[in-house]
Amino acid sequence: MNLQLKSHFLLAALFVSSSALMAEECENLITPTSPIDPSTISGRFNVLMAYTNVSIFKAILEITNSSWMNISASPLDPNDAVMYEMNKINGTCIASTVNMTIRGNTADASFANVTSVFQVLLSCDNCLLITANSTVNNGKKFLEALNLSTDDVDDTQSVSGPSLYLMARESTDVDVEHFKRQASCLGFTGEPDFIHQPEQSFCQKDEGIIMPNL
Repeated sequence: MNLQLKSHFLLAALFVSSSALMAEECENLITPTSPIDPSTISGRFNVLMAYTNVSIFKAILEITNSSWMNISASPLDPNDAVMYEMNKINGTCIASTVNMTIRGNTADASFANVTSVFQVLLSCDNCLLITANSTVNNGKKFLEALNLSTDDVDDTQSVSGPSLYLMARESTDVDVEHFKRQASCLGFTGEPDFIHQPEQSFCQKDEGIIMPNL
């Protein structure tokens, strides 16, 4: 066997080995916690970074100043959860409350023409990492509820796709790199669509607009 042929075999073997390692690493990075326990995800979390492949969400994240949420056990069923979210978008505070129905390692929610299926991934200490596969029905009506421009949105438009949110009080460079590796394994590329800047303040509870469930 000549040297050139040996080199081809060696490169092929290295590629296969590297691909297998990457697949195994990704499996460990993006395996959801099961089952979701409301007590382990309860509390207030600031949204530090986010990726999305949903065009409407991407447009919203571009003008989002800050976002935080508080998750608590549902008063109707302790196995379910309630998510209170407070966003500052273009300087306006917008609050919403969403009921989450937990089934094993997923949590289903529906609010304002948006249906989502959430999963929780392992993350840094005191962090909460959530994936969301969402469908927005009637995107124009959804944006109108947020007082955002609807010029380029068809009122019959329905869009779907995944999003990824890193939430915590604070994070380290190591946490961020770990988050980006997880994002890459899930198919997200480039820099996050949202990165919270320290100079951007957070809204107070119930400040501004309280968004109705359409």
